[in-house]
Amino acid sequence: MTDADLHADLPPPDPPWTLPFARCPFALIDCEMTGLDPARDALLEVAVARVQGGVLLDRYTTLLRTEVPSVPGAAALHGIEPAAVLDAPDFAEVAPRLDALLDGAVPVMHGVDLDVRFLDRAFADAGNPRRVGPALDTLRLARRALHARHYNLSALCGPLDLGPVRWHRAGEDVRALVALFARLCAALDPVDAMDLWQVRAADGRVQVRAAIAETLAEAAGTARPIRMVVRTPGHAERELTARVLWFRPPHVGLSRAGTAPVPAILRADRVLRVVG
Repeated sequence: MTDADLHADLPPPDPPWTLPFARCPFALIDCEMTGLDPARDALLEVAVARVQGGVLLDRYTTLLRTEVPSVPGAAALHGIEPAAVLDAPDFAEVAPRLDALLDGAVPVMHGVDLDVRFLDRAFADAGNPRRVGPALDTLRLARRALHARHYNLSALCGPLDLGPVRWHRAGEDVRALVALFARLCAALDPVDAMDLWQVRAADGRVQVRAAIAETLAEAAGTARPIRMVVRTPGHAERELTARVLWFRPPHVGLSRAGTAPVPAILRADRVLRVVG
């Protein structure tokens, strides 16, 4: 399955995706596996944190019993010894608990493809119809919202002082993911989860978020200046004050309204948020 295949289906235009952002539950997920092949390898550890309105509602982490040995590369990353999972539950035993944490929530992961494939297969093998996707990907969100040299979880969290005690353990990684997701949402100021879905920075599409497009369209051709925070390639976010001369998606024409220079034409998907 390719990344394009995974994201071919849009989220349904229904709750929780369309709930006001502060009322939307999010399930932040991280998994450790014995390897990278869902057809051959197995889940070894799963962690889920359920968050709403910036408040941690519930969190669950568990090792998982499996007879599939970790490949050397995976074992070196997570460091989970075979003896550590001998008395752990298998996935079928914890599936109801995980299902409850995911119920009615928007899933969030860092690099969604692999985790979704492993989880969907594990739920199916356990006789549970739960499908995890579609899910928000903090990797995509970070590529738009943050200026970084690398976009893996540890590289993003290090400068923000969000790192865990040990990387590549599901519970610790989810703790960092909760903090990173909050940082990204502060940068993007979403109206709902669907608004975040429309941040398509990593898949080659140019899509202007509907909430941003509406604001730009309303301001186009008026004398009213607007303040917006943008991030262009290779630069950290910066604030612009400008008049919108025209808006023809995906581009917007701008005229300076403050003292700082503004680009004459800006790709509107680069607008992180409008602040006035």
